[in-house]
Amino acid sequence: MIGAINQELGRIAGVQHHQWGIRNPNNVRSEPLKFKPWFMAGIEYYSKKGFVFELVCRGLLRIKRPGYVPVLRTLEDFQREYTEYVTNFYL
Repeated sequence: MIGAINQELGRIAGVQHHQWGIRNPNNVRSEPLKFKPWFMAGIEYYSKKGFVFELVCRGLLRIKRPGYVPVLRTLEDFQREYTEYVTNFYL
């Protein structure tokens, strides 16, 4: 019983260390990404999860999520999220 608990605690610590970048400090960024690389990384990440992105017109993006109703997002929405990302960035 104690061995199983210790194994689970070790697994949790490993996940936390991975999240914090302790195991591979070369991947830790010293400064936040600029808007365009941040935006493109988000598009790539969600595209791999099955999301489909369609540019409706300049500044308006339709996001089709598997099993959900499509959502329209403006460039201002993404800029607001980017501002939040930059203000919450820390090492």
